[in-house]
Amino acid sequence: MRLTFILAAALLSGCAAQTGPTKSDAIADFIAVSNLEAQDQLRFRDQFNYTQLTEKYLILKARDDYYLVEFKRRCRELNRNEITPDIRYDRSVLRAGIDTIRGCPIERLFAIDKGQAEELEHIGVEP
Repeated sequence: MRLTFILAAALLSGCAAQTGPTKSDAIADFIAVSNLEAQDQLRFRDQFNYTQLTEKYLILKARDDYYLVEFKRRCRELNRNEITPDIRYDRSVLRAGIDTIRGCPIERLFAIDKGQAEELEHIGVEP
């Protein structure tokens, strides 16, 4: 009886700690609903700019091209000021599953347009 009470209390406290969907969950839903296709690699000519969405996602902007980057794990290193790719083979190509950004392994890369990039930047922000 005592064990049942302890297990029930632990289960209830675990349920109370859940806060609902996160911004990363919303981005994952966006990927699925938009039918974004993962790319093996992306090419860029010069340095790129970025917008950090969460610790798991960021948007890279290289000239007029936009890319959504998904990391294999939460990347706390993104909280630093400068993001640089750790490209292993070719300085103008970023590869999913091979290259990293700030030591964080890239899971998937998606080409997106400017409108999608703006929508992703505003996911989870109340109007």
